[in-house]
Amino acid sequence: MIKRKVLSLLAVSICIAAAASAVLAQGRYANVYSRSDVDNFVRSLEDSSDVFSREFNNAGGTTTSERRIVSRFENAVDRLRNRFNSNNNWWASRNDVQGIMTEARQVNILMNNERFARRLEMQWRNLRRDVNKLADTYELPELAGGRGDGSGGYFPPGRGGNVPNWARGTFYGNDPRTGDSLTMTIDGNGSVVISVNGAAPVYASLNGTTLTNGPYVSRLSRRNNGIRTTDVNYGNYIDYSRSQVGGGIRPEPGFGQGDVPSWAVGTFYGTNPQTGGTISLTIQRNGSVTIVMDGASATYASMNGTTLTNGPYVSRVTRINNGIRTTDVSNGNYIDYRR
Repeated sequence: MIKRKVLSLLAVSICIAAAASAVLAQGRYANVYSRSDVDNFVRSLEDSSDVFSREFNNAGGTTTSERRIVSRFENAVDRLRNRFNSNNNWWASRNDVQGIMTEARQVNILMNNERFARRLEMQWRNLRRDVNKLADTYELPELAGGRGDGSGGYFPPGRGGNVPNWARGTFYGNDPRTGDSLTMTIDGNGSVVISVNGAAPVYASLNGTTLTNGPYVSRLSRRNNGIRTTDVNYGNYIDYSRSQVGGGIRPEPGFGQGDVPSWAVGTFYGTNPQTGGTISLTIQRNGSVTIVMDGASATYASMNGTTLTNGPYVSRVTRINNGIRTTDVSNGNYIDYRR
């Protein structure tokens, strides 16, 4: 009897602790916003993102790469809506909101660096306000504004310094998510200038090995004669080299390359599953790989045996007829290429 009472009290205690943890896990707005309130925030974001996406796609002068960035953001908003509708606990959608912020950051960089029609820029400002409202609700870092707010107009004085010698200079990289060419110049005093696809620069700061770009923080590490930046929140990383080739970075000699089978050597052509455009893949016998997506600037990867490494993405290469197939080792997605 006593044992049953103890177990019963223990079960009640666990339930109370779990309930308390659930409240704490929902942050400072747990008792402020109802599910209906947050649903309205999501609805507002959905409406404004639909308008912006439609106007952006209809705007003249936008590139395939730019439209792809906006499309990924729109898809992330749609995923949030679908999953939000299927869950009574609004805080359970926090991971989906994090996904939105990842894609929105790319759109924000695009809109801050390029010049678009005033109407489109105004729509993005309205949409960014809705994005930041949702980010604040879920206690996530907000998007920085345009030029002059610390992410795109000046170097914040006194926030940088102690930069190691190997991190000083100009480095070149490619964003593995978008294919954009990146140029980053780091001064010994911690001033950092970043340009995307040769557009107007944005400014950041480096303190030791901590890179701060508005609300985004990355850790720098040394990689051969270059550097790697790793996002402290998501773990995404970008590799930079001191040499620039054709708008991208060529892997350092001998880095994970070689033993490429003869049937995998040459130039192959495939279809980009996201855009429907063409991907060309040129593989050399020494393991150097050149990739061109949708006619954009070349990016560079490496191949060791049948393992293809492109930044954080790793694929297995197999022979099919007179072509090859690349299969992502993490999710099994594949692309077929022909000669």
